Amino acid sequence: MKQAVPLVKKLWLPLTVTGVFIAASFYQEELVVKLGMTTAAQLRTIFPYALGIGIWMSLAYLLNSLLSIIVWEPLNRRVPVPRLLRDVAALIIYGLAITGIVGLVFDKPIVPLFAASGAGAIVIGLALRNVILDTFIGLALNFDRAFEIGDFIMVAGSPAGRVIELNWRTTRLLTNDGSILIIPNGKLGESIVTNLSRPEPVSQFEMSVFLDFELPTDRALRVLNAGVHSAVGRAGIIGEPAPYARINNVTPDGVEYKIKFYQDSRIAGTDGMPDDLLRAQSKAKHEVWRAVLDHLNHAGFGPATPKQDVFHAPQPQRQFDTHSHEDRVALLTRVELFESLTVMERTQLSTAMSERLFRQGEPVIELGDHGDSMFVLCEGLLEVRIALKEGQAAQRVARLQPGMFFGEMSVLTGEPRSASVVAVTDAVVFEISKETMAILVQSRPELAERIASTVTNRKLRNSEAAARANTTSLAAEKTSMTALLVGKILSFLGLKSKAGKPARQAAEPGPMFSEPIEETP
Repeated sequence: MKQAVPLVKKLWLPLTVTGVFIAASFYQEELVVKLGMTTAAQLRTIFPYALGIGIWMSLAYLLNSLLSIIVWEPLNRRVPVPRLLRDVAALIIYGLAITGIVGLVFDKPIVPLFAASGAGAIVIGLALRNVILDTFIGLALNFDRAFEIGDFIMVAGSPAGRVIELNWRTTRLLTNDGSILIIPNGKLGESIVTNLSRPEPVSQFEMSVFLDFELPTDRALRVLNAGVHSAVGRAGIIGEPAPYARINNVTPDGVEYKIKFYQDSRIAGTDGMPDDLLRAQSKAKHEVWRAVLDHLNHAGFGPATPKQDVFHAPQPQRQFDTHSHEDRVALLTRVELFESLTVMERTQLSTAMSERLFRQGEPVIELGDHGDSMFVLCEGLLEVRIALKEGQAAQRVARLQPGMFFGEMSVLTGEPRSASVVAVTDAVVFEISKETMAILVQSRPELAERIASTVTNRKLRNSEAAARANTTSLAAEKTSMTALLVGKILSFLGLKSKAGKPARQAAEPGPMFSEPIEETP
C-alpha cells in the first residue's frame, strides 16, 4: 500500500485524464443535453467519436507514463537509457492506440489501412533512405549494446569521446576538448568502433623498442622486463595482469621488442571523462618510457641505429659488457657509495667483485642471515621484503633499481641481514666481499668516514623522522650516526681509528643500524 501511494502521485495526471474520458462515456446522453448539442445533429454525431478517440489516446498516455515510471526510471538509475528506446516504445503504444481508434471507434477494416500505409511507406522510404538507415542502425546499436551512454569510445577517422546521447539519427560524443561530436548512426554501423570502457576499466597498451642485433636477447628482455615492472604502481599501472616484454619482429633496423602493460582507470583517479582518461593514458606511457629508458641507460644500451649509417671510425660501443673492467668501472661511477673513490680504486674494486645471476623469484639475501658481502644491482629489478608485524608474511616495502647497492651493513659492520631481497625479474648483481672492502679502507682510512657518511645520508632519507626534523637537529643526528658507524666499520674490518687506538676500543656501543633501502617510487 505504501509503495502504491508514490506511484499514484506520479500518475495523477494521466489517471485523471483517462478517468474523465471513461466517465464521460458512461454519461454520454446527459452530457449531450447539458452541453446543448441536442439541436445540432452534426455535433451530436461527432461527440461519441471524440469520446472514443479521447479514451484510446488517454489510455496510451497512461500506459506510456506507467512504462516510464516502472521500467525506464529504475533502469536509468543503473544504466543510462537511450532516448531512442523510449521513443520507439512510445511510438508502438500510440500506434496501437491509433489502430484501435480506426478499428473500434470508426469501425473500419484495419487490413486495407496497413496495405495503404505500406505503399506510402515505400514512397517515403525511398525519399528518406538515409534517415531510415540511420534510424534502424540506431535501433540495432541499442539492442546490440556494443556501447552505452557513459562509455568512452573511439570511432575510426573521428576523435575519441564519451557517449552522452543515442537518438534516432545520431550518436553524440563529448570529446576531450569539451566539444560535442555528432556522428550519424549510419557511419557508426560502417566504421570500426573501439570501446575503451569495456569489458572493464582495465586498458592494455603496447609500445615498441628497437635494439641492435648484437645485443643478446636474454639481456635485452631482462632489462626491458625490469623497466616495465618498476613502473607498476604509478599512474594506475597495475601488476596483475603482469606487464612484460617480448620479441615481436626482426627488421632491417634491429630487433623489435614489444612492451605490454595494463592500466586501471579507477586507480589512475579518472572519473570517466575523456580528458581524464587521455591524460591518464598519456601519463602511464610516460612513466613506462621513463622507467624503461632509465634501465636501458644503466645497462649501457642504446636504441638501434639505422643500418645505412657508414662508420669511418671504430664502431661506438652500444652496450655495457659486464666482463669488461672498463665497463665495470663505469658502473661503479654511478653508485652513490663509491663516488668518492679514485679511478684506480674503482678499477681495483671492479677486478675483485664477482658477477652473479639471479632468476625471477630467486632470493638474493634472506632476513637474519649473517652475510659477509654487499651487492650492486647491474641489470634487472629487485624488491625488498620485511615482515611488518611478527607472525605476518613478508611484504614488499621497496624496489631496487640498477645502480643501487644493498647489504652494505653486513659487510661493513657484520650485522645480520635486516630484510630479504628477491628478484622480481632476472637480475645481474655484483658481489663485493668483506675482504675487498677491508683492503680498500686500509689503503685509505678516510674512506671509512666518507662511506659512513653516504650510508648515514641514505638512512636519514628513508627515515620518516627526517621529514619532521629541523636542519640543526638533523645535522647533529647525522654527525653522531656517522661517528658511530665509522667506529663500527673500522672495528669490524679489524682496522685502527685515526687516533691509533684499536677501533673496537674507540667506537662507543650504539644502536643497531638496519640496512637502508630506497623507498618505492
